[in-house]
Amino acid sequence: MSSNSIHLPCTSKVIRGGDEIAGPRCIHNNASRIAVTVFPMRELANVVLPAGPAFYVLQNHDSIYLGETAGAETRIVQHLLDATKSFAREGLVVTAWPAPWPSKLPVIYLQHRFWSAAQAAGLMNVVNKQTPTLPLVPEDERGVFERYFEDARQALFDAGCRAFDSAFESQCRTTVATDTEEDLGAEGPMQIDVLVHPPAGGEVELRYCGLWARGYPDTAAELWQLVAARSRGGTDLLARLVDENPKEAFVVLAGRAPSLNRNPLA
Repeated sequence: MSSNSIHLPCTSKVIRGGDEIAGPRCIHNNASRIAVTVFPMRELANVVLPAGPAFYVLQNHDSIYLGETAGAETRIVQHLLDATKSFAREGLVVTAWPAPWPSKLPVIYLQHRFWSAAQAAGLMNVVNKQTPTLPLVPEDERGVFERYFEDARQALFDAGCRAFDSAFESQCRTTVATDTEEDLGAEGPMQIDVLVHPPAGGEVELRYCGLWARGYPDTAAELWQLVAARSRGGTDLLARLVDENPKEAFVVLAGRAPSLNRNPLA
């Protein structure tokens, strides 16, 4: 234990309700008034949570949600129906032990302190959309509340939470940078492979200088009808191409060679 810790040597007790190593369990020690109940979210229906006000953590391997409530069992059941909390694989509930707190003031204080601690540690993503508020704590009770925080921090670590203290590197997700038009620089737009001559019978699409054509033209009449409907009067560009090389124009625009014994674009 580090020399600057306020904790004296003590024994934390782990009480398991079953034989599964990662199953529900309760952690507390006789040197504090804090207990932490841990459980897989999938087993919530089989867990009896302590009564009274509670601070709680919902977590997976890289994200946490920090909450407070007057009754943990009801509140966490509500979270099971909330799609924004579906990431959670484990819940940790901090309550007073052996008797519950008489009001929500301690758990509101814990929510704010642990939110600040998680932000400072940078070990996991905090998914809370709103910043918890720091409640007004009577001056003569601030030391007690801070002791609650320190005891709960140790108990949460013993329970397996690594959002506030850890020997590992940060588990936060890294943000993947995406290219924007301003980021293209001298390299210009991304080049992709495009089939100039689609397979016979395949759909063809043309985009050129504002002209757009798509379909399965078989004759010049069908092709020009398609172009006229899409080009909004800009058929002069296509006319120039047709005049220079009618057969190649048909191949490029229709995606295949013209039918046998048929004059291309006639």
